[in-house]
Amino acid sequence: MKLHEQLNLLTVDELKQRRDLTPTGNRSTRKAEIIEALAQYLLAGDLGSVWQRLSQLDIDAIAEAVHHWGGRFDPVRFRLRYGKIPEYFGRRSYISWGMPKVEQPSVLKLFFYHGEIPEDLLPRLAGLAPRPAELAITTLSDDELPATVASHGAAGASEPLRLVATEALVRHDLPAVLRLIGQGGIAVGPKTGLPSSAAVAKLESILLGGDWYRPEDDLGSQRWAGGAIRPIRPFAWPLLLQVAGLAKLDGSKLALTARGSKALSQPLETVVSHLFERWQAKGAPDELRRVDLLKGQTSRSAQLSALADRRTVIAGALKDCCPVGRWISLDEFFRQMRFRNHDFEVTYNAWALYFSDSNYGSLGHEGFGSFEILQARYILAYLFEYLATLGLLDVAYTSPYHARPDYRDVWGTDDFLFLSRYDGLRYLLLNALGAFCFGLTPDYRPTVEKKPPLLATGADFGLTLLRDPEPAERLLLERIAQPSSADRWRLDPDALLRASADADERGRIRDFLDTATVGELPAEFRQLLESVGERATALADAGSARLIRCKDAAIAALLASDPGTAPHCMRAGDRLVCVPDPKLAAFRKGLVRLGLVLPETPSG
Repeated sequence: MKLHEQLNLLTVDELKQRRDLTPTGNRSTRKAEIIEALAQYLLAGDLGSVWQRLSQLDIDAIAEAVHHWGGRFDPVRFRLRYGKIPEYFGRRSYISWGMPKVEQPSVLKLFFYHGEIPEDLLPRLAGLAPRPAELAITTLSDDELPATVASHGAAGASEPLRLVATEALVRHDLPAVLRLIGQGGIAVGPKTGLPSSAAVAKLESILLGGDWYRPEDDLGSQRWAGGAIRPIRPFAWPLLLQVAGLAKLDGSKLALTARGSKALSQPLETVVSHLFERWQAKGAPDELRRVDLLKGQTSRSAQLSALADRRTVIAGALKDCCPVGRWISLDEFFRQMRFRNHDFEVTYNAWALYFSDSNYGSLGHEGFGSFEILQARYILAYLFEYLATLGLLDVAYTSPYHARPDYRDVWGTDDFLFLSRYDGLRYLLLNALGAFCFGLTPDYRPTVEKKPPLLATGADFGLTLLRDPEPAERLLLERIAQPSSADRWRLDPDALLRASADADERGRIRDFLDTATVGELPAEFRQLLESVGERATALADAGSARLIRCKDAAIAALLASDPGTAPHCMRAGDRLVCVPDPKLAAFRKGLVRLGLVLPETPSG
């Protein structure tokens, strides 16, 4: 709206209050004349004396509104940048007996009307208020990260910060989990697809470094106080692989799909990028469900927002707010995300969500369903359980206990030790794999640490461990060799042959032995691998066929020589011919030309 329109909406008393803030000298009591005097002064008069009465915070408010927010004042974003807002936009203060405190009127009244600057006043104020600099993003290098962070559990207490570079984890974990699934080692719920407790334990045992938290990190708190802080990574992997079509339910266990088997031979970035894209679009269940203390989520009245929309906003915020290769604190990420308008809703009816009691603890009460409670906890789960597990984000974290006490003012949370098991995530870093998957770089250059050799070869296919094998290395070693002691194994030719039936797996085994052993493979090892390769390719499944018994050998000879039937069958004995299933229809037509017929085989 223009200035005249805004002024016309005010009462005469409100207009007089604004006129008294100006040096116009107009003392008219007629509304139209007061409006004209104010408009003339604000649009063309000398604003110097009024401008001098503005505080720096007031000028910042005008500058942000004029240059960044289309003339509107955004109190949330302003507070995120400046830490507070001008008193003019705050609540009115009251003295003890309830009467309003008398305050000096702010000259911001002359420029803002219902929180907005009139459109014809914008150009003038744009020349007076300098454009604010872009909000700088505070980031840290590895060396600048603190060794410890304060714990809110006890005064003066602190916790060591745990740093994990996740690219190395996913490079190990992805093939390890796929192999474990291929061996039928992961049981999941037939309806939910969630891993069983036994499956979680198996997964944790083969993940590099296990889960984010060790068993001893879990204080064993009651469910009403927070509950278990594990599992995280072992919980995420089966869901990620199912959603991406790399694994599927086969009875009560997961089985690899053709795509899952192929993924073992594909570049890491290709597979991880696919996993990320599929989770963004189709991932289930809702990450918010893992915030166990937040009740009412399964109610229809909760009206939770679309998952893909939430994830798209967060991914956009990561690209916008996280410089590649630099650490950013979660508090800084949240601040930048909100200031830069990366907004999303979790629910359209916060009254349906609650802590402890659906009435007193409902998030519909003012201040209960804030960004820190809903959006921040959803973001933490999404980042720590899924994106970090996929290796897109390096993480620095502590235990979740008392890590983010920003929920303490909400009813029913007095006994909570944390709001979510992800509260301990303190810093994140968008790494090279993440930059590639987010489309920030056209290609991916892996950062691979060269590992010392795992094995030394000996006589009679002997193998000696030179270091502790990583879980994925042990999984493959157990598939092709037999242990004779803690550090001595022997290559098993029969097991090697069974594992080599698949050509891709045969290549992976050869690569493993080439890279894991000291020096070149001895001649006897190479000869064994060549022999296994020959035997593994000696036979091929040509598909199903129909075995047909003829009345006598003469008919069999006729069928094997007649131009109408011979191309579609072969002799399989004195009175037998074999017809491949794809050629059965053509074979029947040839029989008709010979005056013969093949009876249909009864079904069942």
